[in-house]
Amino acid sequence: MTRDEIAELVAALPQGMDADEFIYKLVNWAVDIEREACAKVCEDIANKHARVHYPDLEAVADECSGKIRERGEK
Repeated sequence: MTRDEIAELVAALPQGMDADEFIYKLVNWAVDIEREACAKVCEDIANKHARVHYPDLEAVADECSGKIRERGEK
């Protein structure tokens, strides 16, 4: 994440939280955003391979994006 993205997250968090809650929410929110960005990269790779007719590579990239998103559901 960039410093600007982190600053936006900090600004969006509610005021008045204690330090532990603030850090917990900020870190988990940042992890969720980064996880989704990684899954999107995998989807982009899958789409690229679909266009050039490499179904095996497309399937691997699709599986990767799904597994990355599953980590957020635990």
